[in-house]
Amino acid sequence: MTYAMDRRKFIGGAGVLAATGMLGMMAGCAPNKQSGDAKKETTKQQAATPDETRECDIVVVGAGAAGLAACVEAAQQGAKVVCIEQNPQAGGNCTGVEGCFGIDSGMQKEQGVTADPGSTIRMELQASQLKASGPGYVDMVHASGKNIDWLVENGVKFGGVDADKGDLMVFHRFETGSGQDSYVVPMAAKAEELGVEFLYGAKAQSLVREEGGPVTGVVADTGKSVVQVNAKAVMLATGGFADNEEFMAEAGLDESKRKQGGVPGHDGSGHIMAVEAGAKSCRDHAAFLVADFVQGLPGYYENGKWCFMIGVAAPYALWINENGERFINEDCPATNIMLMFVPCLRNKSTHVCMDSAMLEQYLAGDAETQKQLDQGIANGEIVKADTLEALANAAGFDADTFAATVEEYNGFAETGSDRNYGKDPSMLMPLAQAPFYAVRIVGEVNTSIGSISTDRSFHAVDANDEPIEGLYAIGVEGAMLWSDVYTINVSGGCNANNVNSARTAVRNAVETLL
Repeated sequence: MTYAMDRRKFIGGAGVLAATGMLGMMAGCAPNKQSGDAKKETTKQQAATPDETRECDIVVVGAGAAGLAACVEAAQQGAKVVCIEQNPQAGGNCTGVEGCFGIDSGMQKEQGVTADPGSTIRMELQASQLKASGPGYVDMVHASGKNIDWLVENGVKFGGVDADKGDLMVFHRFETGSGQDSYVVPMAAKAEELGVEFLYGAKAQSLVREEGGPVTGVVADTGKSVVQVNAKAVMLATGGFADNEEFMAEAGLDESKRKQGGVPGHDGSGHIMAVEAGAKSCRDHAAFLVADFVQGLPGYYENGKWCFMIGVAAPYALWINENGERFINEDCPATNIMLMFVPCLRNKSTHVCMDSAMLEQYLAGDAETQKQLDQGIANGEIVKADTLEALANAAGFDADTFAATVEEYNGFAETGSDRNYGKDPSMLMPLAQAPFYAVRIVGEVNTSIGSISTDRSFHAVDANDEPIEGLYAIGVEGAMLWSDVYTINVSGGCNANNVNSARTAVRNAVETLL
């Protein structure tokens, strides 16, 4: 028997990974490890004495999607801009992004595409359990079409509009499918054309602020000298803390539970600098772009059929924690694919268990998926056994508990009613046909989203929710549109926030400070 459900809920089969378009951030880069006091947001980062001082109107820290948008907008507003980037080139997490959300863009109008802003905002707020910023969503969504048009005017290349993973034609896909080629290259070129000065290979160390006063600059180490860049406004576009081991462990994603994806270097230093300058942390409610991953197998961009897909295309499987217990309805990603790893956070370990019938449906005759299965078995991340007891022993969870779990679950499958978690009846497939398989999964984390509390103009705010003059947190660092979980159903929303937060913050700074 084949178990299937509405395609809007799940993408079936192992061969359609590319159709999901999960923001293209499964690059699989190694993390940039940090150690000691540099990781602690409560510990002052050591600020060296500057060897030189520079003056500008706006200093941007980070040259990813948000940072580049801030550079271009600020220069077009007539500001003198310096951009500090620790890497030798622009890009950041944007190098793998595939497109951008928008409503009422020129591209959509040409195609006769319409989408209702109000229902879109309501859907996103409900998906976040109403914890996200309503005014923030209103601002972002209503500005999104004009922001797309602005990107086009500045050289960003889009190939068309589609629905990506959802039902709304709001995803403006980059022409090459790559944020590096279609966004970063033209935006960096535009910024340079407008006179923005880039300090590549420069690591921001601290913000300049007299106690109780405005933030007036950034101190950075270029490797050859320490530079203090004085400015009327600082735009932190530092891309989150996904490479900070201490912060990730506190979020339930220590090294034993995750593989680091995305672009390395997001060590939380922007977050730390902002908190040291008096900004309020909301790191304990940060969201993550995180998906299932099987260690030792090809990643997302290498057509890894057991990476990310296992959480989406096999909802009929049985998910087991370290005790051999079932802990969630396995079709949970049907409403939001980012939910595939959230329930696993409380586990010491997580296995996706299949019998031969489930596995046959997952493989769907695909030779590459079979090859990766064999590879996973060889490296021990996928366990195969002829009995449930042997499977439990090999995978490391309690055999008696696992046997009782399977017996109960198979009873639910027989009656067509999951009395524990309410799993969709069409997904209730018994675990009964030997041999059996247990696939160990961890989370592949690409970025953190939202760790510095901001207001509607993207000022970082203090403990009393008062804006800190001169300090703005843009991009994922100051995103208030997601809390605890990324609501990815409106495709490209995170990148739309990158652009909108940058442009909004710059316009506010120009109006109030310049």
